[in-house]
Amino acid sequence: MWTGGLKVETDLLSLLPSDERDQAADEVLRHLSDSASRSVVVLITGPTEADSMDAADRFAGALKLDRLQRLAGPRADVSALDELLPFRDRLLTSGQMNRLADAAPEELEQLALMQLQQPMSQRLGEFRDDPLQLFPEFLRERAQSTRVRPKGNHLVVDGSVLLRYQLTGAAFALDGVAHLATAIELAKAGLPANVKVLAAGVPLFAEAAAVQANAEVSTVGFGSLAAIMLIMFFAFRSPRPLLLVVLSVGMGVATGLSVCVLIFGKVHLMTLVFGAGLVGVAEDYGIHYFASRQAQPARDRRELLRHLTPGLFMAMLTSVAGYVMLAIAPMPGLRQVAVFSSGGLAGAFLTVLAWFPYLDRGEVKSTRFATAWAATRSKWPSLSRKALAIGVLVTTVVTFIGVSRLSALDDIRALQSSPPALIDAQRIIAATIGLPSPAQFFIVRGDDEAQRLEREEALTLKLQRLAKEGVLTGHEAVSSWVPSPARQEAQRALFTRTRDAVISRLADELDDAPGPRVESTLLTVDTLLATSLGEALRPLWLKDASVVLVHAPKRDRLDELGALSSLPGVRFVDRTADLSSVMRRWRVGMTELLLAGYTVIFLALFSRFRGRAWRALLPTAVASGLALATVGFLGEPLTLFHVLALWLLLGMGVDYGIFLLEHSADQGEAWLAVGLGAVSTLLSFGLLAVSTTPAIHAFGVTLGVGVTLVWLLSPLSQQKHP
Repeated sequence: MWTGGLKVETDLLSLLPSDERDQAADEVLRHLSDSASRSVVVLITGPTEADSMDAADRFAGALKLDRLQRLAGPRADVSALDELLPFRDRLLTSGQMNRLADAAPEELEQLALMQLQQPMSQRLGEFRDDPLQLFPEFLRERAQSTRVRPKGNHLVVDGSVLLRYQLTGAAFALDGVAHLATAIELAKAGLPANVKVLAAGVPLFAEAAAVQANAEVSTVGFGSLAAIMLIMFFAFRSPRPLLLVVLSVGMGVATGLSVCVLIFGKVHLMTLVFGAGLVGVAEDYGIHYFASRQAQPARDRRELLRHLTPGLFMAMLTSVAGYVMLAIAPMPGLRQVAVFSSGGLAGAFLTVLAWFPYLDRGEVKSTRFATAWAATRSKWPSLSRKALAIGVLVTTVVTFIGVSRLSALDDIRALQSSPPALIDAQRIIAATIGLPSPAQFFIVRGDDEAQRLEREEALTLKLQRLAKEGVLTGHEAVSSWVPSPARQEAQRALFTRTRDAVISRLADELDDAPGPRVESTLLTVDTLLATSLGEALRPLWLKDASVVLVHAPKRDRLDELGALSSLPGVRFVDRTADLSSVMRRWRVGMTELLLAGYTVIFLALFSRFRGRAWRALLPTAVASGLALATVGFLGEPLTLFHVLALWLLLGMGVDYGIFLLEHSADQGEAWLAVGLGAVSTLLSFGLLAVSTTPAIHAFGVTLGVGVTLVWLLSPLSQQKHP
């Protein structure tokens, strides 16, 4: 990793077992994501179409951003049309086939005469080849797949003008500065007040998220870091403890990353998100060491560390045992989290064990702040078994009431916090211009090309009916351009019979020119993809499957699209639902494993503390239940990130219980270590509760409430000493 770079996996679906994933769907999604990640569209609407065009020219001229390149509008490609022209007798729309089958010969003759009287410049090809000009009509219907029409140098849709841009260079510049939004706002400033400008695109969403994250990191991150450094300075009055604690945490993170790369080859983004909480657990080892050094300054540091090692090892072992439970689940993502967390905690523990005796050369002086804090331990009450039982009963009732109010939310869309104006603009533009959905599409499979095309045709026939009902605005499919062989033969027979009949009836009006060219071969997908039209359609034709895209499907009617999966060889892919399913499975799986984790940790504690083991674990269990109840009382939905926070709370909380059990009540250094660890964790993660990002907020609320309660409850469960 350190020589070749860290490879980060961002696809949430890679967290699923490989046998549950659709490789064709993954390939489609990658293509759609790559093209969308650089695309920005601007829709400009004035009182009239002319006003929209004028405003668009002024906007384009005023938009100043070097990394934003304007894209030209679509144009009719003559070479592609020429290459398809020999196959015109095989390319008919459903409407044309019905009309030709039912029309009387006289009616067809009149239509042909009208075409014959048109100037040659308005006809496509020779009259004898296509007397009814069916091929141009076919092309016009295919153009209806998009509502955008070229007009001069503009792309026009319903009186509005569409401007298309693409980012050059890196897809995202996530430096926390709103480059795109600022440039667009400056360009809008010079337009009349009656002109409406809407901008959308993945880069705008990414930039908005980066700006928000930067602001939160600046206020919460740097603020909490400063507070932690200040508290550590007051406690030890030396930068050495802080630097060595940071070293142990850094080595833990480096170890976790290295082990993950060694085993898996790369690290998933969700592992990094979860692993960020490793800091809150790994720092406890170093803090406990320095709190003990401060309380016993005359004791040899190596001897002190040997004395502390059993407790530190038990704290590390119980946390690792909990994380190892994640590896039981048949999900690659959970296994990677388990490896990262276990390796990271082991790395931090070994750093304290092996390096601190050599790097901690100076004296750790006693401070008034640390002494006062440690002294509060002896004044903290310890509850009797009866009082503890009553307390547990009361908290259980409160927990039950709060948890009963919880409702799970796994919808991936609910985890974003983009500005409402940006979301509205994206929705309006998608509906106006009929953008293909990057999240919903169909995968069609067949034994060969002919069967795939036949199954596509059966699907698109259903989609046309749903489009008339308003479920979607259109679709894109290869079979719209390349009919199946059977359909081509039927269309060719109908086309040829109609053409010959019309030419025969118009024999007197025509000269003795040679007959039409006859193309005996079928139009194949490879032939189409070889034309310039093929560049846009190539992503829809994969090696083992084809793709049918849908335009602006209505979210509340996706079930009707999903029902089409009953067609042979057809599968509806709803990536939003798939990602939400991953979130649900992680939430449920990690919740079930959390209960097993408590059992394993208790057994590990029992091996050392015997009948006192429950005293180390009880505060964490009570705090976890009350943290969930708090979420319920706040009316917030339960998400995966609440459960992730509970795992971290288990790892941190059990450490506090172990440290207190390892020392008697009159030894305040353990209480000082627990307090410093709890406060630093609260400042690092608890303040995330103020975040406007739902996932981060959920993380912060759960840890903030949980860590506070574990800190306050841990002394209450410790046994009194005479």
